[in-house]
Amino acid sequence: MGRRLLPLCFSLCFFSCSPKYIILDHPNLASIYFEKKIDSLEEKDSHSISGKRKIVKNKVEYAFGIILEKSDRLIDEDYSLALVDYKNANKIFNEAKILELSILRETHPEFEFWINGKADITFSKDDIFDLYWLAASYGGAIKSSRGDPFELVNIPTVGKLLKTAIRLEPEWGRGALYSAMMSYTSSRPDLSSDMLKDSANYYFNKAVSVSDSLDASPFMTYAESIHKPFQNRAGYINKLNFVINMDVKKNTQFELSNIIAQKRAKWLLSKTNETFLE
Repeated sequence: MGRRLLPLCFSLCFFSCSPKYIILDHPNLASIYFEKKIDSLEEKDSHSISGKRKIVKNKVEYAFGIILEKSDRLIDEDYSLALVDYKNANKIFNEAKILELSILRETHPEFEFWINGKADITFSKDDIFDLYWLAASYGGAIKSSRGDPFELVNIPTVGKLLKTAIRLEPEWGRGALYSAMMSYTSSRPDLSSDMLKDSANYYFNKAVSVSDSLDASPFMTYAESIHKPFQNRAGYINKLNFVINMDVKKNTQFELSNIIAQKRAKWLLSKTNETFLE
């Protein structure tokens, strides 16, 4: 009797429990949760623009927050298995990218020409969601490719999408665009060390100001993209401790992403001696 009831209780849990509960108390079930949610969205509404947007957002959040997070931790323990996860994440990011491109082609028939610098488009604030999540899809595909030149060539595209969105509404998403610009800036091979730091500082301060320091993203990005490569151990530890001590319940918009960030910050802090030479 108990075994027959288990699948029903299992299904009810995924449709009634929030992702934060699963990530906190049942991290091994997080992948199943997102996969079921994405499958459900694709079955119910994969043709309308609003339905496609939900699918894109969930795919990118799943690939970044669950799969890549797992891969980053696994890489030192089981390189081959980690590569399988990176490849899976890359596949999902590219699926999201293709879907988001279809949305922007539908709303702006000249989009393909615009993204290649061959046309002008007058975007509106209604386009920011799509510009941001397309940039996130490209960014995720680049990160999960682990240096694939066919993905790296898209770095300038990420910058073009984010800069266009920022011109429309700089404070959209309470600093989400500024945080994303930090990641983009740190990936640019053409910037000198000083230019990189100046640019990162600018976007970090903007992101922190707009979010009232409630979003962990800019602190995590600064720690990993600036303090780590420049071997600033004290700054690195300070940023990670700030994230760990955040009250994630202060703002529901950032709650889930902050929970994931706190788990990552604790893991990174435990590896500090391996990260820094001194």
